[in-house]
Amino acid sequence: MNGEPSAAPRPDRHEESPESREAALRRVVVWYLHSADAAQTWINSQEAHIPLDPPGDDLTPASFADYEEAMRWYEAERGNLLAATRAAEEAGLDVIAWQLPAVLRSVHMLLNPFEEWLAMSRIGLRAARRLGDRAAEAELLESLGMACTQSHRLSEGAEYHQGALAARRETGDRLGEALSLNDIGLIHLRGRRLEAAKDQFEQAAARFQELGAAQWQAVVTSNLAEVTYELARTEEASGFVERALAMHRELGNQGGEGNALRILSAVQRDRGQAEEALRSAEAALDIARTHRNHMWEGYWLLELGRAQRANGELDAALVSFQRAASLQRRLGDQAREARAWHGAGETYRRLGRPGEAADFHRRAAAVHRELDDLWHAALALDGLAGALREADEGDGTGAAEEARRHWAEALRALASYDDPRAVTLRERVSAALAQ
Repeated sequence: MNGEPSAAPRPDRHEESPESREAALRRVVVWYLHSADAAQTWINSQEAHIPLDPPGDDLTPASFADYEEAMRWYEAERGNLLAATRAAEEAGLDVIAWQLPAVLRSVHMLLNPFEEWLAMSRIGLRAARRLGDRAAEAELLESLGMACTQSHRLSEGAEYHQGALAARRETGDRLGEALSLNDIGLIHLRGRRLEAAKDQFEQAAARFQELGAAQWQAVVTSNLAEVTYELARTEEASGFVERALAMHRELGNQGGEGNALRILSAVQRDRGQAEEALRSAEAALDIARTHRNHMWEGYWLLELGRAQRANGELDAALVSFQRAASLQRRLGDQAREARAWHGAGETYRRLGRPGEAADFHRRAAAVHRELDDLWHAALALDGLAGALREADEGDGTGAAEEARRHWAEALRALASYDDPRAVTLRERVSAALAQ
């Protein structure tokens, strides 16, 4: 690797004029900006680069031979990257102050360093607004929206994405408009506003097709597959996911391919194709591990665990859910960590160990309540109540009344959902309470 962290320009402040100190600081932050841009090429090559001015003939940014070198540089320089962004703002270098967090967004979205992601993006947004640069403002609003979505601050994230959409429409950025529509769809999908999500994805898909944006067309086709799967339209979801898979493979986009395989596995489970579902989930995990991408691995392990459980591989499923929980804890995604606990709880129930199942479901329900994620809270509460009733049948501990309380809470949580899966769950919970 050229340009190790120690090779970054270091100003000597002794007996320097203010002009010299300003020039030295500018060299440092420009070095970090272009080095971060070089790291993005390896860490998240699918994301578009922010156009940057050349660094200058007297400055050699870091360069990297592979993903691992780029990641080592990023991990070593994380604190300095935040400090450089703050220094750029304090020095009035507003162009660099917005560009540096915009460049790093593609890294942050894979690694979820929420504190610095939000802090840097807010600095960048202030700088863009001081410049009156609406296109730059949209980039930072999108970054903030993504950070909020991935940390499950959905209302806040929706506001940022709506702001980005307005800025992009104002500037005539049609590709950016389509990206914002897709982002808003993802917010609705996480909040289980499924018809609203589908509408946003369809609008985005039409624009991507008009623009010939093949990569993004593949991404939004995967999103349409996921939302139609959640709407229990299995055949429609199957058509979308098969198209998305073919598109990602043609483009050589392995990350998109892995995500499509995750969705395909879920569709296959719904259709009773347990062995096919397992093969699809395993293929997705192979991609994640080949790329050493812990975000993909942690998320796709949830589907692998479900496929393993559907095939009766219960011990293997527990390993997958425990690994997923560990990775999500490291990534700071509480919602997905809680989903892994829920998966472990369901697996312990299949193993005939309702006490351990109840412990995992209880932890999952607590986190989903805290995040105001009513859908997943209802799923966890249903699992908890079922485990408690089974425990009561086994040893007469008197847990049946507690189970009824949790099912009643689950029904209240489900009241705001009217999609087919929610209706089916509500009917089943009502039947359990009626027993």
